[in-house]
Amino acid sequence: MAIPAPRLTLAERLYLPEVLRGVGVTTRHFVRNLTLHVLHLFGVAKSRRAAVTTQYPEERKVYADGYRGAHRLTVKPDGAVRCTACFLCATACPAKCIHIEAGEHPDPEVEKFPVRYEIDTLQCIYCGMCVEACPCDAIRMDTYVHPKIWGYTREDFIETKQVLMARSGVLAERGRDALMGDMLREYREDEAAAAEGR
Repeated sequence: MAIPAPRLTLAERLYLPEVLRGVGVTTRHFVRNLTLHVLHLFGVAKSRRAAVTTQYPEERKVYADGYRGAHRLTVKPDGAVRCTACFLCATACPAKCIHIEAGEHPDPEVEKFPVRYEIDTLQCIYCGMCVEACPCDAIRMDTYVHPKIWGYTREDFIETKQVLMARSGVLAERGRDALMGDMLREYREDEAAAAEGR
């Protein structure tokens, strides 16, 4: 037995009430923010903040604890990479952006290690499947740093094993704010270099 489709009234078929309600919400937010910004210009209502766009990089949002930031490879106490080149992260990756080349480890107790470990951040969708798939906690996304957004070639967006391991070192030595500071400094240096190259 088929369920009959609900009947729409004439007003619902015209969509006019919903369109007007949407325009009303937009207008209400616009007028509120415009009024607050004008009052702020005259030094009034400073305690009430109007909705504004975050003026990145001068102003930064604080990311939540569950934020999936840029990847990092964890290291052992001796400074060696924790990854065992098992390829589970690359297999679990729906975007196929992780590229690993395994090699024989110099230590006979260790079977293999990643000679090459690269993540193509232009392809990555930051789903966290690689973190979940890793059996030895070798890859994490707890850097609180957003993905790189500056580059001139595709190679600028490929993060190598050294870059991924260095993030763990910075995080351990100087904390998560240092990662963001380093990234912003790199952006400024790239921008200055690009300006000089014109």
